Amino acid sequence: MKNALAYEWVRARSLGSTWLLVAGAGVLQFASGLYWGLKRDLGDLDAFTSAFGPADRLGALLVAAAGVAAFGSDHQHGTLATTRLVLRSPLRIVAARALVTAGLGLLTGVVMVVLTAAGVRTGGGALPAGAGAAGRAVAGVLALTVLSGLAGVALGGLLRHTGLAVGVFAVWAFVAETTLAALAHVPVTVLPFGGTALSAPAGTAVFAVVVVLALGAAAVTLARRDG
Repeated sequence: MKNALAYEWVRARSLGSTWLLVAGAGVLQFASGLYWGLKRDLGDLDAFTSAFGPADRLGALLVAAAGVAAFGSDHQHGTLATTRLVLRSPLRIVAARALVTAGLGLLTGVVMVVLTAAGVRTGGGALPAGAGAAGRAVAGVLALTVLSGLAGVALGGLLRHTGLAVGVFAVWAFVAETTLAALAHVPVTVLPFGGTALSAPAGTAVFAVVVVLALGAAAVTLARRDG
């Protein structure tokens, strides 16, 4: 497994898109932090936690795209056969890509949090004195980026098309869940993407279960279709 992780890490870090997506997520959060830091009429709100909203969801989409690229690059460049030859086991391939992408997702989440704080301070805003709401917001961002990256890996393995996989994730996260909440009155806290962003235990648990099942399906699909 050590060799599989090393192989996957070399692949991930050699893709320019990986670092562009990480940087893009950070820039979005810095801009959001700056916007809220410049506000002076927040009332009971605080700039730091308010900055995590649409921006962190867009950042999670970028992390999901990086996860999709774990398989998309193989299919685009025709290197899947080489990957299979080196790593042999489909389960090892999926596991290595999931672990490396989870690490990248965590890194991206940390970058987003740090740059949000930097944006707030650059705008002259104050960071929250208490750890309660701020801690929940940070936990939501980290969980969202890690699980979104893993979901991207699963979609990339299942659909074998980068644009389609990213599109499916975006529709699910921004259209389907919004529709379920608005029309079917499903609580946002139990929805995978929205609930995780809000640090809701139910939504995070659902997202984690969906990701595990999808990664398992990607491993089975890889064994049957590309074996």
